[in-house]
Amino acid sequence: MKHLLAGVAALGLLTGVAMAQGIPGSGSSTTTETSGPNGSSTTMTKQGTGWNGNAVTKQDTYKEGATGSSETNSKTETDPAIGGTTTSKTTTSNPE
Repeated sequence: MKHLLAGVAALGLLTGVAMAQGIPGSGSSTTTETSGPNGSSTTMTKQGTGWNGNAVTKQDTYKEGATGSSETNSKTETDPAIGGTTTSKTTTSNPE
């Protein structure tokens, strides 16, 4: 659990810097934490406007349990000019 909290704190700082570069202007931020018999999970979601005016949502999820930990990062950008959405997603797992 302490590894998860340290990771969340460090990545929270890095994400804040990245979000400041990737999502200028006003936006919103939400953090959700859950825990149960199978482990714990923290999800941070940030929404805002990208440098080009497109709506951007970034989400970072950190999970830790008896079988190890994982981190998932995703970014979704909606471009109204072309009527499309682009999503990129990366998951890293660390077995115990």
